[in-house]
Amino acid sequence: MYDLYDYFKIIVGTLLLGWFLFHFLLWIFVFIISETINIHKEYTTTNKFYNWVFVLWYRYMMIAARLRIHVTGAEKVPLDQKFLLVSNHRSKFDNFVQCAVLKKNQLAYVSKPENFKIPMGGRFMRRGLYLSIARGNPREGLKTILKASEYIKGDLVSIGIFPEGARTRDGNLMEFKPGSFKIAEKASCPTVVCCMQGTENISSNWPWKKTDIYMDILDVIQPDVWKEKTTVDVADYAHDLIQKKIAESQEINK
Repeated sequence: MYDLYDYFKIIVGTLLLGWFLFHFLLWIFVFIISETINIHKEYTTTNKFYNWVFVLWYRYMMIAARLRIHVTGAEKVPLDQKFLLVSNHRSKFDNFVQCAVLKKNQLAYVSKPENFKIPMGGRFMRRGLYLSIARGNPREGLKTILKASEYIKGDLVSIGIFPEGARTRDGNLMEFKPGSFKIAEKASCPTVVCCMQGTENISSNWPWKKTDIYMDILDVIQPDVWKEKTTVDVADYAHDLIQKKIAESQEINK
């Protein structure tokens, strides 16, 4: 006969086994799907299934990282046309959160070449039409910008880019590279301005504390702005919007 303690051990053991099997099988599933992606092929179209798996993986990573997501302004994002998403960059989780929140708008990011070597993730990036941009090579950078604008004009994907060019190390907003906004100018598409806060705390909080992440869509700049403004003007405007939001948040948290 089992006593109460024996039943307790059986229940706990079953739950732990189920938890382990769920995570194990999910990893195996994503790995198998990633292996069907040809890393030597240049894809020119998107695929809803691969995008679904990639977003599922992002959401899994967010749950595993114990994130609480707070979103404002998502209703401003256009659903009927592709756009350029510009955002400050504090953590490798920034685009995880953005893709999960804006899952109805398939996003492909302009990313550094090293990220395409990430196991599994690099394959999904390639299949999702992510674009590689090499720092310090203006000619190749321009090719990437033009290709990104063609993706938008061709109604393939919306493009995400971090105009700072790198993750900030101290939380302070760095200058925006105006060339990033050439994508929207060439594509004549809306520019969605996004502010990310809190992602820089994930590594120090995990696994003991949950991390509050704040994603705020501040404005959607319409393409007619290019009749009067330059990329420098728009980059400065977007930078100031994000800087103001960060300052307001810091004032509230004092």
